Amino acid sequence: MNISDLHILLVEDTTSDAELIKRQIHKIDKDIQTQVVDNLSDLKVTIATFNPQIILSDYNLPTCTGMDVLKVARENSPSATFVFLTGTLQDEELAAETILNGADGFILKKHINDLVSRLKPFIEKVRNKPNIVQDAQNRIKKSSDLISNIKEYMENINNENMTHQERLDKIRLHLDNIKKSL
Repeated sequence: MNISDLHILLVEDTTSDAELIKRQIHKIDKDIQTQVVDNLSDLKVTIATFNPQIILSDYNLPTCTGMDVLKVARENSPSATFVFLTGTLQDEELAAETILNGADGFILKKHINDLVSRLKPFIEKVRNKPNIVQDAQNRIKKSSDLISNIKEYMENINNENMTHQERLDKIRLHLDNIKKSL
């Protein structure tokens, strides 16, 4: 995956935080595509249309919790890397609960100036993740090529057999002619 193909979805209700996060993401690569949503219904639609590989979510939103966002994200985009980016997860027990419920990690907003280095491992993980669809397409192509080669080989055998059969028929005919002449 090219980094420019990377889609990051931010679930954030504070416009200034969203802009700051996007600025930090674009320090990694200006071509990374980002979108921002702040509620569950927009999250579902954006997951379906934007196809994010990474979802960064605040934990406390006006209409839902981070766990609600995580649940919707896992139901609608189970392969996306999900990271909480929040100031709320000061509680170690809550942070552990998010991981146990399927989050891939969390970054505290107090480390926002260090977001580039904290986000890079997640981006690398996504970039290095095998592309299941591409791998399947490659296997299908190889199988199709192999089947074509086998069919061609069988056709060659069949043609050779026909040639041998014709030769055998000529030999039989010739032997029959010899036999008649005796």
